[in-house]
Amino acid sequence: MAHPQITRAQIEGIEFTLHFDYDQLGDRKLSLLSEEGKIEWFRLRMNYVFLTPLKCLYGGRSPAYRALNSMKQDDLPARSFVIATFSVLLNGIEALGSFMTSPKASKRKNFFAFMSTYMPQWDTAQKGDLKELLWNHFRNGIAHGFCIAGGGIDNEADRARWIESSGSLHIGPNVFFKDFV
Repeated sequence: MAHPQITRAQIEGIEFTLHFDYDQLGDRKLSLLSEEGKIEWFRLRMNYVFLTPLKCLYGGRSPAYRALNSMKQDDLPARSFVIATFSVLLNGIEALGSFMTSPKASKRKNFFAFMSTYMPQWDTAQKGDLKELLWNHFRNGIAHGFCIAGGGIDNEADRARWIESSGSLHIGPNVFFKDFV
């Protein structure tokens, strides 16, 4: 069996695994690329390690989604990977925002920069600034307490992006991911 870190791309005549530790830390190959080549490496890497896997976890049709989430009452053991999937997405937004801010910017500022620039439709709700709510209650709530304070993730909210009721905010996860992509 081949080593799992096989060639995933060829850019400017150089073979890459799309893993930073192999391509740059081990082999210093990223340093050999032009700026356009580095952008292409990053684009391919983002699809390889982030977007394509997340697409398997949204929408409910993939074998990966079905394996990680109970689909019926008797689908045991009971399991849900929805919160973890949303956490990965929110942390990805924060990471991508770091390319838009200064190197010393806060993680919050990185998150807000990405949301303001690429997801302005997620700006304001009746309950307040959606970016602030997503950061405090969803991103931080999941990352630091493995729960969402004052809301949740609800497929029923996909039709309207979010639903606000009784002081609670419910985010439509599939439309959020679609808007992100």
